[in-house]
Amino acid sequence: MKKYERIISAIKEENPLLKMIQLGLKPKEIKEAVIESLEFYFDNKDILDQFAIKTLVPESINLLKLQKDNWLFSMFEKCLTTYRLAKSKNPQSCFESLALWQSQILRSLSKYWSVLYLEVDKSNLEFEEFLHECLRNIGDIIEGLTKPYLKALLHQTRIANRIKIVLGDIDSLDLGAIVNDLIQKSGYADLFMPPPWNITLNQWRNIAYHHTAKIENSEIICWYGRSPNIKEIRLSGSELLQVVQTVSDIYRAIKLAHTLFFVDNLKEINRFFPPVDVDVDVRDEAKFLNFATGLASQGFEIADYKVNADEAKLVVKDVSALNPDQRRFHASQFLFPLWVLTMSKSVIVEYREKDDTPNLLVSANSSECKKIYNGELKLSSLAKIMYMVDLKTKKLVPPVKDD
Repeated sequence: MKKYERIISAIKEENPLLKMIQLGLKPKEIKEAVIESLEFYFDNKDILDQFAIKTLVPESINLLKLQKDNWLFSMFEKCLTTYRLAKSKNPQSCFESLALWQSQILRSLSKYWSVLYLEVDKSNLEFEEFLHECLRNIGDIIEGLTKPYLKALLHQTRIANRIKIVLGDIDSLDLGAIVNDLIQKSGYADLFMPPPWNITLNQWRNIAYHHTAKIENSEIICWYGRSPNIKEIRLSGSELLQVVQTVSDIYRAIKLAHTLFFVDNLKEINRFFPPVDVDVDVRDEAKFLNFATGLASQGFEIADYKVNADEAKLVVKDVSALNPDQRRFHASQFLFPLWVLTMSKSVIVEYREKDDTPNLLVSANSSECKKIYNGELKLSSLAKIMYMVDLKTKKLVPPVKDD
């Protein structure tokens, strides 16, 4: 499906885990590498082990990228320190606030995919269209993606500083008030008015949303503030593109700090969620990203993916040099996660060898998967009831028998 093509392409091009497996690392070693990269940031090692592949592979990759920029990496660590300090000062208030903001966080993650799908290659745009697209990116990233994380971070900052908080006060603040409060109380003001421009995030958002920018003699002039204190900044095209990159990097740093702390303290935070939170809905693409990166961590890339209510078919290609006759049964284990992801009436996984030779096709129906999901059957029982075809011999493979 088209909406998943960018995710599949990005994982193939940018995911270092696939390259590591191609160089000979085993899936178990990949999990160990993810855990090693993140364990410094986790107090709960059991949670880290549980979610290393299921949830945290994208975060470990994000961390590797942030570590290449000393300033950005230090900002991430300072954000995470704020969360930890809030926990030490008032754990109940800390965890309760994280549960409170989660619905807004999840909605912002859904908006991420809209931002991604509307993104265009700017290299061939005329200067006017280039300016328009850059401003749109800046506004979408700050208002749509980053703002909920700024609210959550401000809440933690106030807890850390022992400032009395009335629920709803922060949510009623406009972006300018949120940013100014963080500048004054966080201890790392640079993150919210990034160098070298030293313009606050809310003013960048205002420039973008109000289109207070124009082109003059091949130079971009942006202005912000209120009369009579209007300020002006002049940028080249490459400098404006750097603004886009910087606000995107700030979003990634703040998001990573929140995500790692949230997962590390998930058991405690879960106590503060209502029994049924109907307001929380994770977009399919976000679930698919975790699913696809989990496959990549096991040495499989997605060659094709098609889904509708009746059928979901996943074609995976091996990138490892391991024995295909063993790896094909490893790939069959993706049947149940595929059903959890899609809830289709029928789920099919096709395994292809490294040279793209079709090797095995496995399938199961929704009724069987539902029984596993509801605890009526053990996950291991799927191997005994799923339909298997050896694609080399075109013969059925007998189901696994009880020992």
